[in-house]
Amino acid sequence: MTFNNSVLLILKQNQGIEFNELFLRISPRYKNSLSAKAALLRSLKNLDSEGLIKRKDSRIFITDKGSLSIHIDMKEKLVLKLNDAFKRPTYNIEEIVQLLIVLSERASESNDLLISAKENAEFTIKDISNLQDDITRYQEKLEKMRALLGVQEERFRELNFIDSKSFNFNEEFLQKCKKLLGNEKLIVETIDSDFKEKIPALFLKENKIIVEKEFEDKFFSIVLENPLIKMTFYLPGIKCIISKGSAFCFADYKTLKEF
Repeated sequence: MTFNNSVLLILKQNQGIEFNELFLRISPRYKNSLSAKAALLRSLKNLDSEGLIKRKDSRIFITDKGSLSIHIDMKEKLVLKLNDAFKRPTYNIEEIVQLLIVLSERASESNDLLISAKENAEFTIKDISNLQDDITRYQEKLEKMRALLGVQEERFRELNFIDSKSFNFNEEFLQKCKKLLGNEKLIVETIDSDFKEKIPALFLKENKIIVEKEFEDKFFSIVLENPLIKMTFYLPGIKCIISKGSAFCFADYKTLKEF
């Protein structure tokens, strides 16, 4: 609910409220009194221009138009959302909880809002209780699935299935690459034409960059100067996708574990 609507709710409950009392009610929302006063004055000016409030001497009143505005806002932005969410509650648990918290807090502060909510709600306390039971059953099911997944995770490790791991793309990572390469050539793919122009022509082989062992350090120094370039390293048994300063590596479990 907007700040303007919060002001209208206070006025609805306290017809003819003095400015200073209204200010005291809204000031806890702000870090300092100057910000609170500025926000309240701005809100009252807007509400007055829209005919939602009226003033008489030093007192402020909500108009019939203002009361109708509050009723519509509450109905559309809270109760209607809850009504829709409760039609498929297990798919909207987080939204339902958040909306219920907001509604209960505001309804405890405004009897008018509570009455309006009762009139328009299509859900009951029983529906809330049923949802709790559904969540409990779902938690039990998830716990069983978690345990089964744990067993399968270990089984796929035993099968040496494909795994993935991410690293920071830095000097330490390149040292890992050098160690794994041994005397093998490094094969690199990239579509970044600007980066290719920085690479000596002898490295370029059609759409690939092939780095001989003796040129490894030179190539890696160029790479470290351009850490955000997207490229793919092909190491013995490992594929590493380099992107935005990270290296995402894919290989069988045992190979990647030792990398």
